Amino acid sequence: MDLLRHLSFFVAVAEERHFGRAAARLGMAQPPLSQGLRRLETRLGVVLFDRGPGGVAPTAAGRDLLPRARALLEDADALVLAAVRHAEAARVLRLGAVADLGPAATARLAARAAAVTGLRVAPTVATTVALVDAVSDGTLDVAVVAHPAVLESARAGPVVALPTTLLLPAGHPAAAGPGPVVLRTLRGLELATAPRAHAPAAHDLLLDTLDIRGCPVTAAGAASPSEALALVATGAAFALTPDPGLSAEGVARRSAAGEPVPFRVRVVHRTGTPEGVVDALVAALREPG
Repeated sequence: MDLLRHLSFFVAVAEERHFGRAAARLGMAQPPLSQGLRRLETRLGVVLFDRGPGGVAPTAAGRDLLPRARALLEDADALVLAAVRHAEAARVLRLGAVADLGPAATARLAARAAAVTGLRVAPTVATTVALVDAVSDGTLDVAVVAHPAVLESARAGPVVALPTTLLLPAGHPAAAGPGPVVLRTLRGLELATAPRAHAPAAHDLLLDTLDIRGCPVTAAGAASPSEALALVATGAAFALTPDPGLSAEGVARRSAAGEPVPFRVRVVHRTGTPEGVVDALVAALREPG
């Protein structure tokens, strides 16, 4: 006996107070509905309705059991909806990326992930800390984050060092020539970079690197590459970016003299990530921008 189906008969008749209307509501003939209710009453061992020439009315047992029947049917519907959401999630790869990569690189990563998995890709741009948390708790499948970072329970691929370009105020003396810029000539400018809370370890490493290179700086928090670019355009700051497309009026792009100052990233992922996606993302990161 299909208990849920027969409970739907019970609820329909109780609400319509009429077999004919209940059968029409359920899209079935009246005789099978009546027979189904009889089988349900036999199964439960109680009479659910008083049947008379004026229609039907729930018995005391029927009135008591009706809310329970509705609750069971609602729970069954909720279970089916939850199962549908899980099935849909299994057909989607949830990909995260730090904003520093820029829109073109993020799009390339999404396209490669879709190609290698055959899944629809749902991209998210967020901070390193937020992305690692999301991979660790299973709300993201894979993400590209700044390195170093505390990875919690996330698994990680190799570190990829992305080349960076200096963004300088166009009117700064270091921007006068076309050649590489010595970092210590940027003293006096702030560094427009993401707030420390976005990626604490990577933030500290960058400032330590610049200090060693003779360019101690004060960080000017820029929550996005657009904000960093705007700070540079005002003449108050410089920035280092891995995004070859990040530019604006009043901003000069130059290479840094001496040892490069790369933007290091890593692909982090949860257990069970589709095979090949991590390798595909690492390969895409290593391609020239």
